[in-house]
Amino acid sequence: MGAMKTYLNLFEQTIREQAKRVGQEVAFSQAKKAGLEVSEDGHIVSYTGHPHVVLLRLIQFFSEDDGQVALESCALLIKELLRQCTSDEESKETSAKQNDDCFSSVST
Repeated sequence: MGAMKTYLNLFEQTIREQAKRVGQEVAFSQAKKAGLEVSEDGHIVSYTGHPHVVLLRLIQFFSEDDGQVALESCALLIKELLRQCTSDEESKETSAKQNDDCFSSVST
């Protein structure tokens, strides 16, 4: 599954969890403020901005009223963001090491 499809599925799951806590209307309204357009049946129709920014906005809006309880709704999103950031860091480290190896072999 592509990264964007993964995010969309995670956003939908998160919004469903939040809807259980605060009601569908409030959860959809919060999602809209975060940059997500949600259909009546809870599917993401469109989004505005980078998925990481949308994630941070969801956390912000979901936690404004419910605090810690609302963060539980975002647990899957946070876990996925951390996984991707770790993967990105590892890719950059590997690339940097390869560049260092390349330069060291050229200078000798």
